[in-house]
Amino acid sequence: MNKERILIVDGDEYVRRMLARSLEKKYLVYTSPSFKEALGIFREIPFNVIITEIDTPEIKGIEVVRKFKEIRTDTTIIVVTGYDSIPLAIEAMREGAYDYLTKPFNMDELELVILHALERQQLMEEVRERKLPSRLGILDDITGVYNCKYFEELLRQEVARAARYPQKFSLLLIEVDDFDKFRENYGEKEAEILLRNIAKIILNKTRITDFPARYKDATFSMITPHTDKKGASTVAARLLGLISKEDFVLENGGVAKVTVSIGISTFDDDATSAAQLIEKAEEALYQAKRLGRNRVCLFGKSSEEENLI
Repeated sequence: MNKERILIVDGDEYVRRMLARSLEKKYLVYTSPSFKEALGIFREIPFNVIITEIDTPEIKGIEVVRKFKEIRTDTTIIVVTGYDSIPLAIEAMREGAYDYLTKPFNMDELELVILHALERQQLMEEVRERKLPSRLGILDDITGVYNCKYFEELLRQEVARAARYPQKFSLLLIEVDDFDKFRENYGEKEAEILLRNIAKIILNKTRITDFPARYKDATFSMITPHTDKKGASTVAARLLGLISKEDFVLENGGVAKVTVSIGISTFDDDATSAAQLIEKAEEALYQAKRLGRNRVCLFGKSSEEENLI
């Protein structure tokens, strides 16, 4: 079995060696002391993950991410920064970086971030190629996104990380409107195909850093790291519009239209535990249903303040 390739870019020789020693048992690890050298290596060799300083003597800030993404857009980039440069790291994530780590390193956290990044890459590949899920302990066997059990584990991990490094993230609950009626009209098989197609929209139109899962029967959940209420509502509104405009093709050649309702809660504006976040997102989702469906509701906002679509 071929090992995934990881490229480490850091001007500190001790850091490069320390990271390489920790990761080379599981991965094929390359190192580079400079950004320019790393860029040359990257042009010749595809990497699954790049771990790089965010601010180097050769190039500053988010340009590091942009230059790597110009060569290959699907490579996962994890940026490294000091505590005083966390805002720069968050800006890099908006440019497409997968995550950030602060020095000194927590190696357990680094290995977990890499594992999640590689799982997301495989998940996206399976969806693109319409393969059956190969890791049924992690993925929902109908939609191909993460299952509820694994979502709960991811949410606990994200809460713990956000508590260590003060930052916000949001939880979206996305429910198909009138799904029981759709299932009655078209049958169980068409209902499963519908859920699979909605899952593809969610996967293909959100960031690589987001974690989509099947939460319940016709409800998807999505964890959006480093995202406040405003950012989460923008993501939700985009998904709402895409799904409502989609023509879902049935096996008999017909076309069906569906909508979704979305509830959002945010750490730590609304809650500081996984259970509380789920509870608040469910309350916001029920509010969206009460207000007529096909809309986004944020926990803690009055009906007049809601982002209604």
